Amino acid sequence: MSAHILVVDDNDINLKVASKVLEKEGYKVSTALNGKDALVQANKTPPDLAILDVMMPDMDGYELCEKIRNTPKIAHIPVIMLTALSRVDDRLKAFEAGADDFLTKPFNVAELRARVKVLLRYLDTHDENETDYHAYKIAVFSLRGGIGVSTLASNLAVGLTQLWDEESLLIDLALVNGQSALMLDLSLRNTLGDLAEIPVDEIDVGLLEQITLQHPGGTRVLAAPRKAIEADLVTEEKVKKIISLLEAHYPYFVFDLPHDFNATTIAALDSADKILLMLAPEMASIRSAGMALSVFNDLAYPKEKIDLVLNWNFQSQGLPRDEIEAALNKKISIVIPYASGTIVSAITKGKPPVLDEEETPLKALLEDLAYYWSEADQKKIKPDSPTESWMRVAKRIRKRVKKNA
Repeated sequence: MSAHILVVDDNDINLKVASKVLEKEGYKVSTALNGKDALVQANKTPPDLAILDVMMPDMDGYELCEKIRNTPKIAHIPVIMLTALSRVDDRLKAFEAGADDFLTKPFNVAELRARVKVLLRYLDTHDENETDYHAYKIAVFSLRGGIGVSTLASNLAVGLTQLWDEESLLIDLALVNGQSALMLDLSLRNTLGDLAEIPVDEIDVGLLEQITLQHPGGTRVLAAPRKAIEADLVTEEKVKKIISLLEAHYPYFVFDLPHDFNATTIAALDSADKILLMLAPEMASIRSAGMALSVFNDLAYPKEKIDLVLNWNFQSQGLPRDEIEAALNKKISIVIPYASGTIVSAITKGKPPVLDEEETPLKALLEDLAYYWSEADQKKIKPDSPTESWMRVAKRIRKRVKKNA
């Protein structure tokens, strides 16, 4: 059965052009000239995808998109925004309204077809009867901001997906100001804030799948709320419920955590199989890491559960590694070299370096880290159909072994 697409534009010519393009691809197309009629149509016969013009009288595309997201019956529908405007703030407004994608007019026909196909391809959610995972959970944490927690968490989640060809789940628990979704160029069509008013006992797998965003590379994301006011309503009990419901549906969780020990943070840390405690080679960061290690000790976490990750996030000389290890009485597991320009560009574009088309040193490192922090038993067996990422990692491992022999 062909997908049903709703196109909304106050210009008849634009409607006819878009309809002709989509109908030629075999889609069923319905149209509306304004937001009010579009909402009536969508509620009566929910489409599989909606394409909204921004510049419309009475109700613009941003407002229409927000109303779609706030209407439970149609909240899950993928939305593409079309606009003659192309400034960064217009793109951000579209994403904040809950759009999945953004195209400037006049649109390229091939690009529109491609964007529609991508969004429709990812409509399918997991079949609950086909999943039998027990998620291996990795928490990325620092008590000091600016250390690269979100960058490592997002690249690790994407890297694990590429490595094992199975969807990992990135959970952004920096509830007040988390940006994991935007770092992956995903719109905030749904977030953990959608659970704010829902009682814990009404949260189920189907609901969680509806609010989970999908990266084109396969990684799933539970994004932090759009509004800071919703953060306190995503409670410890809700976080625990999310973990318990979804851990059988994904092979890996990666928690992107805030720089504090609130109840939701501790819920994630408690459930984690591995905690990556990040620090930089400077005094304030080392002191924060020491405070975190003290709390981990009070919580009786096993020492092997915690890996120290030193991120050389500034160009000038920092404190020596051996002095840091002596101060914290713990060995550093991984040192991430300085790569500021590459990282800033990646964050700006929402393109994680682990997905770079070229095999850059940073991409290789991030792939290797995804393998390094993979579940131990999975690393013991070569996949039946190794991914390109796995093959690259294996080649680098063989090269290192040969060099050290």
